[in-house]
Amino acid sequence: MVSIQAWVTRGSVHESAKVAGISHFLEHALFKGTRRRKVGEVAAEIESRGGEINAFTSFEETAFYTTLASRYFREGLDIIADMMINPIFDKDEMAREREVIIEEIKRAHDSPHKMVSMNLWQNAFPNTPYGRPVLGFESTVRKINHTTLKSYFNQNYHTGSMALFIVGDVESKKALELASKMFAKAKKGNAKTPAVTFRVPNNNTVKIVSLSRDLKECHLQVAIPTPGISDPSIPAIDIMCSAIGQGESSRLYQKLVKETRLAMEAHFGLMATSHCGLASLHLLTAPENMEAALKEAFAVISAAGREGLDPVEIERVKTSLEADVISGKETVEGYARRLGYYYSEFGDPEYEGKYLQSLLSVDQDRATDALNQLLQKRPIVSLVHPIGQKLDKKGLSNAIGAKPAKPKPTSKQSGLPEKTTADGICYLTKPVSTLPIISLRLLFPGGSREESKETWGQGILFGRLWTSGTRSFNALGIAQLLESLGASVHGFVGKNTCGLSVECLAKHWKEVQPILNECLLHPVFPESEFETEKELVLREILAEKDSPGQLCQSNFLSAMYGGHPYGRSPLGTRETVSKLQVSDLKRYYTDFIHRRRLVVSSVGSFSQGPWISDLTALLKQLPADGKSPNSAIPVSRTTSLQIVTEKKEPLFQSHCLVGFLATSFQDPERYALKLLSSCLAGQGGRLFLELRDKQSLAYTVAPMNSDSPEPGVFGFYIGCSPEKLDRALSGIRSEIDKILEKALDSKELDRAKEYWIGRFELELQRYGAQSMLYGLDEIYGLGFDHSYKVPEIIKAITAKDIQTAAQKYLVPERAVISIVHNQTLSEDQVRRAWNVERPVVAKSREKRVHSSL
Repeated sequence: MVSIQAWVTRGSVHESAKVAGISHFLEHALFKGTRRRKVGEVAAEIESRGGEINAFTSFEETAFYTTLASRYFREGLDIIADMMINPIFDKDEMAREREVIIEEIKRAHDSPHKMVSMNLWQNAFPNTPYGRPVLGFESTVRKINHTTLKSYFNQNYHTGSMALFIVGDVESKKALELASKMFAKAKKGNAKTPAVTFRVPNNNTVKIVSLSRDLKECHLQVAIPTPGISDPSIPAIDIMCSAIGQGESSRLYQKLVKETRLAMEAHFGLMATSHCGLASLHLLTAPENMEAALKEAFAVISAAGREGLDPVEIERVKTSLEADVISGKETVEGYARRLGYYYSEFGDPEYEGKYLQSLLSVDQDRATDALNQLLQKRPIVSLVHPIGQKLDKKGLSNAIGAKPAKPKPTSKQSGLPEKTTADGICYLTKPVSTLPIISLRLLFPGGSREESKETWGQGILFGRLWTSGTRSFNALGIAQLLESLGASVHGFVGKNTCGLSVECLAKHWKEVQPILNECLLHPVFPESEFETEKELVLREILAEKDSPGQLCQSNFLSAMYGGHPYGRSPLGTRETVSKLQVSDLKRYYTDFIHRRRLVVSSVGSFSQGPWISDLTALLKQLPADGKSPNSAIPVSRTTSLQIVTEKKEPLFQSHCLVGFLATSFQDPERYALKLLSSCLAGQGGRLFLELRDKQSLAYTVAPMNSDSPEPGVFGFYIGCSPEKLDRALSGIRSEIDKILEKALDSKELDRAKEYWIGRFELELQRYGAQSMLYGLDEIYGLGFDHSYKVPEIIKAITAKDIQTAAQKYLVPERAVISIVHNQTLSEDQVRRAWNVERPVVAKSREKRVHSSL
């Protein structure tokens, strides 16, 4: 693999207020054609080779990057250079893309998390570039045109502002020579970054800004301004924030989530830019608990200032940060991004090592002093709360209280794991010495589909509580030990499997092993932890409808699957979860955690013989047998159009999901539909080019393709402005009709195949992804080496195979349509959009599914 990243030291803070959002607009514009490539060809050329290409804009930089197989390095570098040097800014394309960006702005206004953050920065740094959102405003973006963009590009994109980072399986000298050649025609410019000057206001009182939305929970951030990232005080502030509020063992999480149960989320962290930053407390609470949670959180923070931070807390954070530096270089994209970030912020791509050393030098006294200095300032409070909730701003203000006295780049992984079997256990082991990391997965047949109607939600609670207490360790003890090692041991429960996931540095395996042994063999599911998690799940069930996209998908699956387990939320219902007891989790453990059909998949830095011996000594203590999973449950395919809509307001974007019951692992058309999804996906895919690029209907439009042991789903998602809903739905129908009526041409088919095969290499960089994939393929009966056979299957599929599969599964008259809209929709309105200029399906054939499910 290789990642090629071009970073430009120009972001939203370098814009004038009149053109706020132009840096982000320019990020989009560079994908819309060059002197050598037409619209769509930039992404299509990368994706046709199985790679990824994208970009992002922040306050201080804009970056363009591609990650692809190293055999395509020259092509990838040529595309990045072409974008950075030869954009054309076509008038009509820029007008269309403006509409897409406005959709993205609207989407941000539907996100409670983003609105809390935007309001926080706006009020912390008013009348400064950092107070404006990176996306800009609809009013400013509408004034930006092709001429404005070209002028801004010519002024800001040149050799003085650009830097190139290449990480991966390429020879450095040749890469440098090729890059120098390809960027030789780049415009020359001064390396000096435009000055950003402003004065941060000193608040004498607590500033509170709030918004009301159709939510069930309160999203709240409280922040105190800090200096910029180069200030000598930043390492101590960074360590202090992480010690108090990062991780499950932190005092903030333990007090707010575990002990008092006043919040579902509670963490404290640092967000720093070149010129300023925020030490920010984040809380997610029930409306009735908001004030109490805020008061308790500041009591915890203030106590840390009075009593001093614990040296154990400091060391835990240092170890975790050190582990993060190593794991952040596991993928070529992650490695290159870190180089780009540290170059952009510090002028030195290798500065991460220096910053880490400055963090490791922070002691208890420096961290405590940093906290007390921050607490002398008055914070800014930003929150989004449910409509109708009355805010007591004075109470919130009082709740806060008074002032208190270099590794080598990751190389390409190859080779299959080795399979051995003993005592009914399948071991898959793949030793890799590139990085000192171990990834382990223990997979048992089971999952949420095994729950009865009376115990829905049992699996999710079991997974969360499996590692929350054992015969020898309580939840806090487990969290403290693991976080001090930068390791994790987590339970998981999916639809069809459950298990344990372990990640650690190889040198810490012996310290992690006792925790794994205890969690696997002697979990106790403490009553207090159970009640806390149970209450959190009950709140999450309420909050599921807060996200319009999630609500759209939940309604869709319920309509598609009916009573099948795949159609319900893994969280369960408030009625079933309320009745669950600790005994239900213990019964789940007894039923499914045993040796029969257990698959143990490991990838990482270990010696195979001793490794298997360690695992065998542990796993032979499990029971030999237990409950067998239920047999396959039939899923009835719909025989008529089904529509489910829900009203949610205020809503800046409508969400629409159209889908069909599709293939299982056993269906021969499985990979034909995967290729169809590849044809539709990405910036070079049909959906993006037609519905986003040509018609400017949406910021996000994408295919949805899932397969599983029982039938999965093939679908189409689009998020658009409410007034564009009819056109969006009609547009999806048109694309489906094209698929059904005409086979893919050879160019599209070749692109789809290369895209899929290239993605395979891309997705298997992380050890965790490899260990999970091998394990799941084995436990599902496909064989641990199945994924290595798939490229040949993919290559053999024809355009006719894809069209035949589409005609079998994608029957428009049997679609399920789920919509979340800002007004009540009638079924007739949806039908008209779906069947526009087509014969209307007879009403007697259609089953009415129209309610708030």
